[in-house]
Amino acid sequence: MGDIRTHARRWPAVLCLVLASGFLSGGYCTDRGYYTPGGSGPRAAQTANGPVSRFGSVFIDGAEYATTAATVSVDGVSTSVAALRVGQIVVLRGTVGSSTSAGQAASLVATSKLIGPVTARDLAGGTLTVLGQTVQTTGDTSVGDGIAPTEPGGLILGQLVAVDGYRTSTGLIASRLDAATGSLLRVSGRVASLSGAAQTFQLNGTTVGYAGVAGGLVPAITNGSYVLASGSSVGGSATLVAQTVTLQDEATAGASGSHGTLHGAVTRFASSSSFDIAGQAVSTGVATVYSGGLATDIAADAELEVEGQYDAAGVLAASAVALVPASVFRVVGSVERIDAAAATFTVAGIALANASVTRWDDRSPVLMRAISYGDLRIGDWVEVRGVSTGAATANARVVERRALPVSPLTELQDQATAVADPSLALAGIVVDTRGAGFASIDGATLTRLQFFAMASGHVVRVRGAITAGGAFVATTVMLRN
Repeated sequence: MGDIRTHARRWPAVLCLVLASGFLSGGYCTDRGYYTPGGSGPRAAQTANGPVSRFGSVFIDGAEYATTAATVSVDGVSTSVAALRVGQIVVLRGTVGSSTSAGQAASLVATSKLIGPVTARDLAGGTLTVLGQTVQTTGDTSVGDGIAPTEPGGLILGQLVAVDGYRTSTGLIASRLDAATGSLLRVSGRVASLSGAAQTFQLNGTTVGYAGVAGGLVPAITNGSYVLASGSSVGGSATLVAQTVTLQDEATAGASGSHGTLHGAVTRFASSSSFDIAGQAVSTGVATVYSGGLATDIAADAELEVEGQYDAAGVLAASAVALVPASVFRVVGSVERIDAAAATFTVAGIALANASVTRWDDRSPVLMRAISYGDLRIGDWVEVRGVSTGAATANARVVERRALPVSPLTELQDQATAVADPSLALAGIVVDTRGAGFASIDGATLTRLQFFAMASGHVVRVRGAITAGGAFVATTVMLRN
């Protein structure tokens, strides 16, 4: 499976070509590039489970929904759309959009899936451990104030964090990380090893003790139930002393014949034609269109986006499946050029493609909530994460506008190619390292000889400056895996 993220919902041309070839019938290409069942007739019912990508109305996995008549709930509390954040996983019920107008949200529900202290960090693997759960950070992980940069190294052991994301066999793929406050801790997952005698059960790597739950567990909670357990103390780094244990639906299925989109990790794998995402059964067939990989690449814990229609048994019959490999490309710097016709912008000489699914977040002093590509200006200082696609080009998955730093140094990260002392290439940009210092992922100093012996094929991050002639001259060079 290649490191490719140019799939149907992200980059409209892919699916439009498929539809033009007649693989799917009764649908058409919208301005957001995805299949809309029902043609121009009455709006079809829609259920969407996925991350918020930006605001204006609300965009979930790149699809726009009006929120004028929507009810909103965050962590069980009724609120407004203003309480939602980019990267939060939202369950939406509403209607599908058309080629000329947004869909309509009837309800939006967001629930933080994990809150607890960080007890371990794996910088090379990009993971952290919270209440015994392994949290995988990726280029798509959005962060709130108090967490920077977007990786485990930006967190302190013992720091309390709130995590939203996609359940895996060991924890979560993080879609959003926030610094948490207060004493409430939380973990979610499927119950295993339920013991009435010990009054404990397992949620992946977390042992939950429920002796303090008033009235005990409700009888409907058995092994395999999806629950949310909350408490105010831990009996150990991987033990939660619960005060409440709530039975929940992990994913919300739509009615028979309704349209659905689902973003998550594979939680049950029987075959490439029968698997679950976030506990929701998915089926594929000969007409299913794949992007970002092949049907044979689907496996347990793989991150996928699926869309299709629900059948009478509540199974989501997939018309399109997109595999979502982790991205490693990252650039931090000033916007040098904006090409509105091509929907690209340039940072550090790299043309970055914007798409409907690109996440936009304003962390500058302006704090524009509904920021999007059209609000970008020459000179804006941004962090962009995504996937490099060729010589000095990349697809932007996450764009965060930031305050201009006191000492503005450009950063660039990608898998290193053309490694030959004193230079290497990242995303097609040649980096001059002659005046640089070198370090391993844990910050230990490396000699030039050690670095160049190790760097080929590894992810490398450089920090430095762009010369008047456009050359990237590094002052710091660091291995990232």
